[in-house]
Amino acid sequence: MKIANIILLLSVIFSLNIFSQDSNIAERLGYKKDSKLLIIHADDLGVAHSENSASLYALENSPVNSASIMVPCPWFPEIASYARKNKDMDFGLHLTLNSEWENYKWGPVSARESVKSLVNHKGYFFSSVDSLIASAKVDQIEIELRSQIKKALSEGINVTHLDTHMGSAASTPEIAAVYIRLGNEFKVPVLLDKRVFSEPMKLVKDLINENTVVVDEIHMAYPNSIEEGMASYYEKLLQNLSPGLNCLLIHTAYDDEEMRAITINHPEYGAAWRQEDFDFFTSEKCAEILKEQGIILVSWKELRDKITRAD
Repeated sequence: MKIANIILLLSVIFSLNIFSQDSNIAERLGYKKDSKLLIIHADDLGVAHSENSASLYALENSPVNSASIMVPCPWFPEIASYARKNKDMDFGLHLTLNSEWENYKWGPVSARESVKSLVNHKGYFFSSVDSLIASAKVDQIEIELRSQIKKALSEGINVTHLDTHMGSAASTPEIAAVYIRLGNEFKVPVLLDKRVFSEPMKLVKDLINENTVVVDEIHMAYPNSIEEGMASYYEKLLQNLSPGLNCLLIHTAYDDEEMRAITINHPEYGAAWRQEDFDFFTSEKCAEILKEQGIILVSWKELRDKITRAD
């Protein structure tokens, strides 16, 4: 399933009519109703040393103010060690049910016998979301996602939110219900989108309440974005950002030997792409546009503490 289709599915599931609030997210955070709020969010920490290094540099030295960690991945221990020592940093979990790269693989955190429907004949997660959906049992997805959360917490990570690698944790209404339930259980916000669409399904609707954070718009570069140049794409996006809560998903890594080997034969979201993300968001131009446009950077930690965990 393509990422664009997954985000569209999120739009179908999470409608503007799911619930009503007396004030919007901006007002609940103490800002004016028509404020342009933005989370600049780096995905895929834990996947590689290159990804960790570039993302941490961006978090410490640029407007990038949030990131999420892939617990099953080989470089999880490195980023977990950093997160444990830096609890004020905004680290969520990039809940992972797929392993998409050609020669670089990972599998479940749970015992494989308990989540057999989530892995291929080699014991790895499936490469595609379609294959996952065709094979996976929802109860086993819940086992694995809960295991990832518990492992992160046991490592001392101050988890600020949950989101989903390749959209897989929200790829069907049944799986999305698990995803939202876990957010409610651990009292952390979950990345949800509220674009306009059809009536949501009851099993999802019943899980939404006044402590649920629903993002107005999720933004991300797609393969056609790189044709115009990533910097140009991001400049236009920031210059035309709408009021409300926006989440911009990026992938920051270095175009080095490690990242090129991991993403071989996969130019979309590959090493060069990730370097371009890093270059733009650590540039003076990015900071200038944010200031010029009056964009307010907010974090998942702020949303967690002021909305999801509000009394």
